[in-house]
Amino acid sequence: MDGHIPEELITKIIGSQDIVEVISRYISLKKSGQNYKGLCPFHSEKTPSFVVSPAKQLFHCFGCGTGGNVITFLMKQDNAGFSEVVRRLGNDAGITIEGVTKDNKREVLIYEVNKLAASFYYENLINAKEAESARNYLLKRGLDREIIKKFNVGYGISSWSSAYDFLKKKGFQEDSLLKTGLIIPRTKGTGYYDRFRERIMFPIYDIQKRIVGFGGRVLDNSTPKYLNSPETPVFIKGNLLYGLETAKDAIIETGYAIIVEGYMDVIAAHQAGITNVVGTLGTAFTPNHLRILQRLCKVVVLTFDSDTAGINAALRTLDVFIGSTVEAKVLLLPEGEDPDSFIRENGKANFVELVQKSIGIIDFAIGRIINRKTNGDGVLSKETKLRHAEDCLNIIRKVPNRIEQDYQLTRVSKDLKIEKDVLYAELKRKSKGEKAVQPEKIKKNNVRSQGIEEILLTLIIKDKSLRILAKENLDIKDFVNPVYQKIAAYVLISGKELNDLLHTEELDQDVRSEITRMALSDLQFELPEKNLFEYIKVLQRERLNQELKKIEQELYTAEIAGTFEKVRSLLIAKQGLLQRKKLLYEN
Repeated sequence: MDGHIPEELITKIIGSQDIVEVISRYISLKKSGQNYKGLCPFHSEKTPSFVVSPAKQLFHCFGCGTGGNVITFLMKQDNAGFSEVVRRLGNDAGITIEGVTKDNKREVLIYEVNKLAASFYYENLINAKEAESARNYLLKRGLDREIIKKFNVGYGISSWSSAYDFLKKKGFQEDSLLKTGLIIPRTKGTGYYDRFRERIMFPIYDIQKRIVGFGGRVLDNSTPKYLNSPETPVFIKGNLLYGLETAKDAIIETGYAIIVEGYMDVIAAHQAGITNVVGTLGTAFTPNHLRILQRLCKVVVLTFDSDTAGINAALRTLDVFIGSTVEAKVLLLPEGEDPDSFIRENGKANFVELVQKSIGIIDFAIGRIINRKTNGDGVLSKETKLRHAEDCLNIIRKVPNRIEQDYQLTRVSKDLKIEKDVLYAELKRKSKGEKAVQPEKIKKNNVRSQGIEEILLTLIIKDKSLRILAKENLDIKDFVNPVYQKIAAYVLISGKELNDLLHTEELDQDVRSEITRMALSDLQFELPEKNLFEYIKVLQRERLNQELKKIEQELYTAEIAGTFEKVRSLLIAKQGLLQRKKLLYEN
């Protein structure tokens, strides 16, 4: 197995997908002429600039410049490798890819090591004498053997190298084990030791049910209380949700996901029969978490402690959801409670009742501002009113939904006793004062001029029949812009289909994005074939003029130097260029 996925198989897999259907799992798309439009998932925007073409099976964001085909989209959206995305799409279409590609060999090895390590930790927890304290701890926390097995909970014993020795006996070398983060090189002398010792072990799965890393919790008060695997090619904390592989079906069925913070919170909820619960891995809720969930549900309930830290954490998630198609709600638990303790003490029904009473995150944020403590007399001073109104408007102006804006303005007007018209005028003034979001600059030489080179490339990219004519009449050297030269070379010389160009490793992502931008531009031509030849002539004339200038400079140098043979050859070359130029202007 050489690890290569045949190009014809990649083309077949791409052809088996509908890019509109795939992208619609992640964002809301609306029909716009022959294409579809939506808010770009890769940058914050209020006006849709993300275009998807069902005819060309391409997407492009005219705001941030990102573009490509269905593979490109999923690689960026899911932070996944090329081979992983191709295999996943192949599986969806029932197309089998034999062998292991070079790109994912390292990832497969990590999955294999982690799977064996998880079974080792699980056996420790169930059978090892040293794990008795861990078993007692979990028993006190109300976990039964069935839920422990379901989540594959384990234990890392106190030995410095028990996991390392076990995995070495299974045939894995140190360099492979180091990539998983399960072992650490000794700082003094030689050898390695286990990262996780005397910790309850929680295997962390991706949505494909592969173990990508671990979280370990101590039984005492030592620090750190929780220790996660270091980031690896398959383990990035901000891209993962604990328990998602188990909760996925329930999230889809109920239409919402409940987000908690700890491993034990997730497991306790599932044991109680609340199975649409997932947890963050010691990080705040991130845009990547939202991207994962928005293809599964339309509502997310964020669960926080009711202390100041919990409230501030809830408020920090606001910007993640602004402009999203997912509705965010906030559930504040009673003081001193976490989901695990609340469910154990009060039961499933009372927790579900709290979930049903959760409030929208914008309502929550506005409410926290309006109800902030005064100086003690309960009366808001003029200065306090102004400050509260200012803070509320800073939130409301971010909301893209006009109905929601109007509702919140009405609420603020009533609670702060400020005329709604005054608030609206101030909101309008603030919005006008905002600087327009500038598209991300294209790197290096990726110049986005609207000159002849770009128009010509747009013509041949949008029309396959014109590519054949251009190939016969156009030279790559006719392009001055190096990026456009590169695009022309691949579009014309390679002879590949447009979609196939977008997964070649020889093209930078910036160049591929330029191709999709041109392919999905609204530039129209009444007489495309006539326009093609006119633009080719313009480029060729410009190229001849540049070559003539160069020869004139060389002639001047040769005449001064007295190298008459050189002068003679340059004059002949100049005559030839002048003749070609004359023919170009005559035709």
